[in-house]
Amino acid sequence: WTMLAACTVGPGTVVTCARAGAEAGLALVWALVFASLLAYVLQEGTARLTIVSGMSLGECMRVKYGGWAVVCGSSAVCWAVAGSVFLGNTLYEVNNWAGGVDAVLAFPGLGEGTLLRVGSCLGFALVVMLLMYWDKTEKLGVILGLVMMAMVGLFCVVVFYMGIDWTKLGLGLIPGIPERTSPGSAEPADIILSLVGTTCIGYNLFLGGAMADGKTLAAARRGIAFSTTAALLVSSLILIVGAGSRADLVEDSFTISQLSEFIRTYVGDVGVSVFAMGFIAAGLSSMLTVPLGAIIAAESLLIEEDKFKAEKEEDNDQKVKMPRNIYLGLVVFMVTIPTIIISANADRIFVILLAQVLNGLLLPLLSICLLLCINDFQFMSSSPQNRVNNILLITTVTITMFLACNVIILKLLGTILTSVPTRLMTSALASVCGMLAVCCSSNVGRNLWLG
Repeated sequence: WTMLAACTVGPGTVVTCARAGAEAGLALVWALVFASLLAYVLQEGTARLTIVSGMSLGECMRVKYGGWAVVCGSSAVCWAVAGSVFLGNTLYEVNNWAGGVDAVLAFPGLGEGTLLRVGSCLGFALVVMLLMYWDKTEKLGVILGLVMMAMVGLFCVVVFYMGIDWTKLGLGLIPGIPERTSPGSAEPADIILSLVGTTCIGYNLFLGGAMADGKTLAAARRGIAFSTTAALLVSSLILIVGAGSRADLVEDSFTISQLSEFIRTYVGDVGVSVFAMGFIAAGLSSMLTVPLGAIIAAESLLIEEDKFKAEKEEDNDQKVKMPRNIYLGLVVFMVTIPTIIISANADRIFVILLAQVLNGLLLPLLSICLLLCINDFQFMSSSPQNRVNNILLITTVTITMFLACNVIILKLLGTILTSVPTRLMTSALASVCGMLAVCCSSNVGRNLWLG
């Protein structure tokens, strides 16, 4: 569960939370709290599904939709979900490379340069591919976790010295959408969805389910509570530091260099170096976890348990069931794409925001899949989903749909629906209607009614 928390707090989390604080102050603390609650409810649901049914979310979907439009031995539904997770994780990997390069450039004395940027990208690619090839990710993960804790300690020191406006922090717990601060700043709706996307990660529904396998429900709940609470505390610290740097912004848009300069005023170059090393550790841990999460999701959705049993028995240390050549091919693809994009000097802050927003848009799809499977009696016959758990899960999924609808409506109909209250009401109506359709067309509504 510590790994689950560590992969949640990646470079995208650092940039997104710092940017949210720099552009909106403490007004979006509530979004982090909501996102953490959403993450707990969804991960608890997938853990309960795994423990009760003995199958992961992907395996349940393979059984549930196995006969639907079979393509190459697997259902088209499973292919669509696996493709969505793979696409989302590839975007996350681009986000990780962007954050990793920003982390390298944050070191005192290093400036932006083509050679340094390209060299950093190639260095990250080499390290990730070698570690994934040798299957040595766990030992490095412990070291990276310790380095990340040093960065967290640094943020604690900065927050201690800068102080906290407790009144603003309290007001920030009240949900609301702040005004856009400048033409160069991000849309608040995008920032909110990106905070959800970086805290409540879709592929964690598959990764968390794998971690829950063989554990008791009480132990799984404790682990999930620990991981989500730890991620919330770290993310909140980063947002608070970002909010402190708000007055020091000299440009319309947020940059990591501005955050580094703000940290330097309190802890000097040594502190900035600690921040950069922790930032790199966060990037590397996510770079290793994201491909693994995508592969775990793909194999559970597409590969039968005993189909490649012979291949798995040949290498007892192999963590995945799919053939090794396919496994390595997917890793190479997910490493090559971000290396090319970030080496080509794409706008890194924009790339990170785009990755978080698009994954936030994918979250409702994966949440609905969980809701449908956990209400299927063939999986939960020994401990059916009760009304209270259904209400919590339905509310959570509806909120993810609302946030996604709000961003979609803003992008597609923003010039027509210029009033914020109108957009919010339209998004709420669309998400409620969508959830009603899910309930009426499946066992969800029946289970909710009968309790």
